[in-house]
Amino acid sequence: MGWVVLVTLFSLIAQTYALGLTGAQLAHQLDISPLDLVITVLPHAVPELTALFLPLAAWTIASRRNEWSDLLAATFATVAIAVPVLIGAALWESFVWPELLSRVSPVA
Repeated sequence: MGWVVLVTLFSLIAQTYALGLTGAQLAHQLDISPLDLVITVLPHAVPELTALFLPLAAWTIASRRNEWSDLLAATFATVAIAVPVLIGAALWESFVWPELLSRVSPVA
């Protein structure tokens, strides 16, 4: 359990750093405020992050309750929910978000 927490924390820290740098560069290139960038990214980021952490949350809850027999079922159920949400978020990020950015940016 400790290993999963450490790996998850490392992943969160590394991704936060990388996304922060990329976001700052993108906001600068498009001549928009970081707040505008965050507002345009929220419609796909919130469901995406929720879907990514849903299986981890189910695993954590099952392990803390020592319900190891329910772990596989919880994993399948949460992944079945997460995959369509991730596909929707990816489609939004690929097709809708660039349009939003072009509307808020005076450069694009």
